[in-house]
Amino acid sequence: MTDRERELVNRYIYEVTKRVPKAQREEIELELKELIDDMLEGLTLEQVFAKLGDPAVFAKKYREDKNYMISPEYYDNYMWVMKIVLICTAGGLFISAVVKCIIDYSSIFYIIVRFLNDIIIAGLTVFGAVTLIFTFMERQKVRIDLKKEKAWTPDMLNPIPDKKARISRGDCIASIVFLILFSCLLIFAPQLFGAYSVKGDKVVNVPLLNLAKWDIILPVFLFSMLVSFVDEIIKLVTGCYCRLVMLSSIITNAVGLILSVIVLKVLPFWNTDFVREVAQFDNDFKLKVFWQKKMVLGWDGQTLSNVILAIIVFACVIEVATTVYKTMRYGRDM
Repeated sequence: MTDRERELVNRYIYEVTKRVPKAQREEIELELKELIDDMLEGLTLEQVFAKLGDPAVFAKKYREDKNYMISPEYYDNYMWVMKIVLICTAGGLFISAVVKCIIDYSSIFYIIVRFLNDIIIAGLTVFGAVTLIFTFMERQKVRIDLKKEKAWTPDMLNPIPDKKARISRGDCIASIVFLILFSCLLIFAPQLFGAYSVKGDKVVNVPLLNLAKWDIILPVFLFSMLVSFVDEIIKLVTGCYCRLVMLSSIITNAVGLILSVIVLKVLPFWNTDFVREVAQFDNDFKLKVFWQKKMVLGWDGQTLSNVILAIIVFACVIEVATTVYKTMRYGRDM
């Protein structure tokens, strides 16, 4: 072999090995050198390269990953969840746009323009979020399967889960729908959460939330919704209680609880002038006496925060305890 041919071989090997994981490069380099030497006994170097082909294509034989983001194993669930998410997002945006425009007395043309603008932004966001979640799940599952390195046999079929270990798809879908609709309202129409009074032909709105600081509060709130969304996706895909679902429930509820404390106790979540502004409604407002009393006692939203936080803590504890119990008693390994 001439120096020129040896240089070409080294270049080819380099182009292959740079496309594979670092842990495998040394072994693949030695294997490829041996393969080329064996082929050169009966072929010219040009013929060897012709048989091996493009190094980028040849390297795929050594790679552990696939050429797709979502494999056929996950694709049906991916498309199913994507349709639900996009439909719910569109519905939530349309409702928020209509209600907001009714309050603001905007035209139908404005409703359509606002809806189209919001649906493009929200649609791209949820599409990316769902794809990212399923891509992560796909990559984890691929690695698990590849470690087995065994041909499929009937013995590999998972046992049918106990009826008490099955997770209702309807419950998961309902939770996903609620999370999406609630998030859409928080993003595009947070002013809808408040008190209303009609004065003549005008609707007066007093927001319950602190919209002046909403750009700080909203990201934390949405991250909490995203954590819950991931948990529901995992439940939906697995379909039964298992260690993965149990681990997801523990982590997501712990993270959600921490974020709830941050939102309700650390950030200025409530409109501190809410009671005072509501007390200025017309005299026929049925709860005016109540609001005036609250205004005298003082309102900072802390009592409401404590009540909501107590409910969240109770719900998290119940959900985690239920998931752990059903997993340990009826679930199976995954």
